[in-house]
Amino acid sequence: MEIIPVGTAQEIEPAVAPAARKYRAASMSRSTKRAIELNWRGFLAWAEQKGLLPLPCEPETLEAYLIELAERGRKVATVEQARYAINARHKLAGLPGPGDSQLVKTVMAGIRRSLGTRQRQSEALTIDHITAISFRNDEKGSRDKALLMVAVCGGFRRSELAGIRVEHVQSSPGGLRIFLERSKGDQEARGNWVDIVRSVTPRHCPVEALRKWMVLMGRNDGPLFPSIRKGGKISDRAVSPYAVNLIVKWAARQCGLDPAEFSGHSTRAGCATFLLDRGVSLNIVANHLRHKSMNTTRRYDRNATAKALAGVY
Repeated sequence: MEIIPVGTAQEIEPAVAPAARKYRAASMSRSTKRAIELNWRGFLAWAEQKGLLPLPCEPETLEAYLIELAERGRKVATVEQARYAINARHKLAGLPGPGDSQLVKTVMAGIRRSLGTRQRQSEALTIDHITAISFRNDEKGSRDKALLMVAVCGGFRRSELAGIRVEHVQSSPGGLRIFLERSKGDQEARGNWVDIVRSVTPRHCPVEALRKWMVLMGRNDGPLFPSIRKGGKISDRAVSPYAVNLIVKWAARQCGLDPAEFSGHSTRAGCATFLLDRGVSLNIVANHLRHKSMNTTRRYDRNATAKALAGVY
């Protein structure tokens, strides 16, 4: 049998390098890459100050850095993110991750036990809050009303809102449906349809608010929620997740609430809280929010025990 010679790794690499770089870059979401970069920069500055080698770093070096973060009062989630980022940079460089060592795992367990792992929950902003707000009768007011109503009725994350395009919106028997190309729980971009159902009261209807905004915008494609420049000029660029966060805080302020207690996640929390408080079954709410586990959905059922125990004593 004739043996056909195959190319060596050195011969193959130049041919596939551009495509390899593209697909390697696509293996992580933009927000994950940004978090890794920010944490890595913080670690580099610390290592330089201490005169320590950052790459490759010894497990003892990473242990010392994580301990310093904990002693500075950083939250457990922040310390965990730093460990993950430093580990990721090592693995991307083809090096063992120092965070996988038993030494670092042990100190992380101690940090979790000492500091606790309870996460602060953003306050819920519900459809009742949004319908109580008087929005300006202009481009920004129309966009913000539609954005907030869609956010609380569809349970969208702020990054998802920024990624929705006009061509992703379709009519449905219940009102509208929005195609979500990619989300936190769908990193492989299989996509999900999210229903926005019609309200019995037109003034408080998310479907009507979105349709009015789309007519005002007058576009058949492009970002559904674009940024708006001074003078009401509608941009071609999508509103940023950071801007969504500011819009939510503005809405909280209009309702007489402390904006510091609210974030871009508050509309998603408000969707879950509102539906669960009105008796919508847990599995339906989990499906609507694209949760893989109903345990995640249960965290939003803030009043479940109190309601179940009402009148018992």
